[in-house]
Amino acid sequence: MVWNGLSRMESMSTRPTSEAPEDARLQGAGAPPAGRGPWGGYPGAEAEQSGPWLQRTFRSLGNTEFRFLWIGSLLAMGAMQSMAFAQGFYVYELTGDPKLLGVVTAANGVPGLGLSLFGGVFVDRWEKRAIIQVSQVLFAIMALSIALLIYTGAIHWTHLMVAAFIQGCIMPFMMPARQAIVPQVVPRHLIMNAAALSAMVMSATTMAAPAIAGPFAGWMGMHMLYVLIGGMNIASFAFTTQVHKHYPEGGPSGRSPLGDIVLGFQYIRRDTVIMLLLIMGIVQVMMMAPIRFVMPLLARDDFNVEEAGLGFMLAVLGLGSMGGALLVAGLKRARYRGRLLVVSAIVSGLTLIGFAAVAEFIPLFIPGLVVLAVVGLIQSARMTLQASLTLEYVDPTYRGRVMSIQGLMWGLMPIGVLPLTVIADYWGAPAGLAALAVTFILIATIVLIFSPTMRRLH
Repeated sequence: MVWNGLSRMESMSTRPTSEAPEDARLQGAGAPPAGRGPWGGYPGAEAEQSGPWLQRTFRSLGNTEFRFLWIGSLLAMGAMQSMAFAQGFYVYELTGDPKLLGVVTAANGVPGLGLSLFGGVFVDRWEKRAIIQVSQVLFAIMALSIALLIYTGAIHWTHLMVAAFIQGCIMPFMMPARQAIVPQVVPRHLIMNAAALSAMVMSATTMAAPAIAGPFAGWMGMHMLYVLIGGMNIASFAFTTQVHKHYPEGGPSGRSPLGDIVLGFQYIRRDTVIMLLLIMGIVQVMMMAPIRFVMPLLARDDFNVEEAGLGFMLAVLGLGSMGGALLVAGLKRARYRGRLLVVSAIVSGLTLIGFAAVAEFIPLFIPGLVVLAVVGLIQSARMTLQASLTLEYVDPTYRGRVMSIQGLMWGLMPIGVLPLTVIADYWGAPAGLAALAVTFILIATIVLIFSPTMRRLH
């Protein structure tokens, strides 16, 4: 049975990366020294945790180094989302062929599948600020080169395909570096808040960048949009120069890159906490995230709205996602965050079932938007909490590799999309969403009942 396997996995796991007892490690930082407060002696930590909600939500930005890193991330992610919009729009404008749009999209996504694990090894071996800054310089050169090709009239769709491929090769190195540097920039008690604010950047730029890039390209021309993208990457580089250099926290393993990848998987297999957190992340991606892929079906077949209505649905889902990240950012560091993670997974599944029921039985657009916002909020909050706990608990020696595996999880999304679309073809998209949500709830319930490690995780 599933739960028997889960129990055996936990009982057989060892703790080679920590000298602290199991219960102490599950409390986040071991037992705090006497008289030094519940957060392990960080000055002012208790005051930060007990302040007003707005102050707690943005407290990591009070750290000067993180503030510059966060602004740099905001500019970099805005540039990345704007480039994704520009590539898709301009390829179709140049060719009028949807198949070539698919080719360019694939050129961006395929390198990540092969390079993600090597990117994690690279992050664990090299100074992280340098990785981030080299990535921004390469992105800037690429964007400005495309701008010049458009301006001179020499642009061809293959140039955009090559640019997409280069971007796909850089991302597996830049993204783990941006995630892995956070615990070195902020103290431990701020990791959850800093990770949540970083997740908010992704949600905000996903919504805002296309809305700004489209009108800007129409007003100034596509070549000027690429100039703007290049300028944003240069500005991101400039802000990141204010971040200190952060070198690997572990010594060299003496192994080949492939050997370090194997070592990373061995570490995950030994560490029950990290394994459970990654499993919860994988299940979330496969069972819950594919909702975006059937949104056009729901808009057309259930809510009877056209493109504008679909745009509203996606925007509301994005707003809910941003709200979920802010919700986690404003949380006090509560006890039993592992239990909160699993319970939020169950609630996430229930809200998705609620949305499916509205779409199937009372397909009114406004109530559907309200429930969809709640779906986005709960899903984002759960995923942000999972990501922040992973950052907090992972051994620093393996942080880049674990972050790369966490990023690679999104490549598994098509596994969840396939059964969803098959069920949608026979019984409709609401039935497909409900089936995935029920499966997710069952898995989360099994973890909650049969995993004492997750229940005790602080």
